[in-house]
Amino acid sequence: MAILATSLEWAVDFVQAHSDGDLFPKVLEVDAVAAEKAHFVGQIAGADLGNFPPGSCRRFIVPKDEISYRQATQLDPQDSIILSALIFQYGQQIEDLRLPATRVFSYRFKPTLPDGLYSSKTAWNNFWSAAAIHASRCAKVLYCDIADFYNQVYHHTVENQLISAGLPNQAVKWIVSLLESTTAGVSRGVPVGPHPIHLIAEATLVPVDNSLVAAGVKFIRYADDIIVFCKSDKEAKTALSTIATVLDKQQRLTLQRHKTRYYAPDDFRRLCGQMIEDRPINSDEKSLLALITKYSGGNPYKTISFSQVSTDDWAAISPESIRRVIEEYIASDPVDYIRLRWFYRRLAQIGHPGAIEVSLDHLDELGPCFANICFYLASVQSVSPVDWKRVGSMLLKLLRAPEVKSSEYFRLLVLSLFSRNEHINHFARLHKLFQSSDAFVRREVILAARVNGALDWVRELKEAYPSMDPWQQRAMLFAIAGLAKDERKYFIGRQTVARPFEKSLAKWAKGA
Repeated sequence: MAILATSLEWAVDFVQAHSDGDLFPKVLEVDAVAAEKAHFVGQIAGADLGNFPPGSCRRFIVPKDEISYRQATQLDPQDSIILSALIFQYGQQIEDLRLPATRVFSYRFKPTLPDGLYSSKTAWNNFWSAAAIHASRCAKVLYCDIADFYNQVYHHTVENQLISAGLPNQAVKWIVSLLESTTAGVSRGVPVGPHPIHLIAEATLVPVDNSLVAAGVKFIRYADDIIVFCKSDKEAKTALSTIATVLDKQQRLTLQRHKTRYYAPDDFRRLCGQMIEDRPINSDEKSLLALITKYSGGNPYKTISFSQVSTDDWAAISPESIRRVIEEYIASDPVDYIRLRWFYRRLAQIGHPGAIEVSLDHLDELGPCFANICFYLASVQSVSPVDWKRVGSMLLKLLRAPEVKSSEYFRLLVLSLFSRNEHINHFARLHKLFQSSDAFVRREVILAARVNGALDWVRELKEAYPSMDPWQQRAMLFAIAGLAKDERKYFIGRQTVARPFEKSLAKWAKGA
């Protein structure tokens, strides 16, 4: 079995366009390897997958809301591309095992480069809209949530389901070895973050879905949320017992106690209305969303460039109106962080700078949205270099804030902004962080050095290259590309570069 060249080519383009997940900054080196796509693909296409053991992933604790956290994983970029290629090549075989999309709404496989691996960007809203309709026709609704689902998935279940889907043995073994590499050899848990993992997780719930259908349970599901529509209180209690039994017998999964509950139909329909994402909190948000929809065509993931927006429409978005939206969310009790994160994602589509000041002013209250704020800042357009310099000063102050100092993930997000915008140039201050910081901070400082033109400092790091971890070494290969051609060729020629991704990155660096 081998990965097809066309699958790898698609995967390189996919990871370049959509990053390797929604929780981490884009790996800049992917752009360099994409420029050497034929060279990279030629090393892997048709070869034995066993020649490409998984590399080192990165794991961080990421906030979900005010009090809960989850562990998120960023895969080695080569692994991210290979996994994406495998899912692109064989994903339809997994999809064919699943119940219809009218029953299971989450992560339906239909890969396109503009939209990614999955078909519907409105699946969440469709799920809750369908739930409201079903609720109007029943006497009791049971809402269930599988406890800590991604962390509880057995690798043996993954293996069985991939075999059932007809994936070749070599592909199954590689995927399972990748999962084991992210869990330190423990045979349970799939990484939170990478796009392709969603379909793998969905595959493990196929036996659960089939068992519930066989038991006559009338339900719909989105990922780990299961909603059951019952004719009576007694039927709802029976359904709960059935679901608990199936989850336990299939995978030793359990239900989350504080989220699993019964609803009267009217109460549940009100909940459905609250879960629909397109619920502007005030007229300012409604107007802003209408403008974004005008240019995005309703695609919540489409990026809109400044040049596409008319002068009048851009002027119609005021910092004051954005501030009112964010401050009204913050003033709510409780704060709807799910909806607020969604609002920041919409702002990132258009990249308007109006939320910079209010976001940094209220960072204490916006902790659960911090990742979205950083991605928003990275998307901002039409800001003068002088203003960016001032934003950079504010970001550096954030590094001293207690909530940022205590979170590796927050520090990564803040520092990543300096390596993605040449105008946020405070390299002299970043330089001071290098020796006393964690490896992931040193990587971001190396990348920022390339963007900020601190190439003489990069030269000083060449002797330390062999002792760097793989993530720093890739950053060094990326940064070295800014040195004189003969110097970088000589340096790269003296290094041992073994893996296809690094070989293509080195080739790009020599010729950059």
